[in-house]
Amino acid sequence: MKKAVINKNKCDHSPFCPVKRVCLAGAVTQKTSLFLRAEVPVIDESKCTGCGQCAKVCPHRAITLKEMPVSTRTKKRA
Repeated sequence: MKKAVINKNKCDHSPFCPVKRVCLAGAVTQKTSLFLRAEVPVIDESKCTGCGQCAKVCPHRAITLKEMPVSTRTKKRA
């Protein structure tokens, strides 16, 4: 399954990040400190559905979708 991943070197740390607004799953959060200062957004992999909307709206192309390995806990037993 694909999940969104943020490249911290490309992100501009904007407190007005469109990525956190477009995520319907609520997987993207961002801590803000002072006026016009924010940390890099964080993507909760457990909430991310891999829809790709965040990657489409990121103005700096800091988000990509990566194929994540299936955990041995989530594999179905045959």
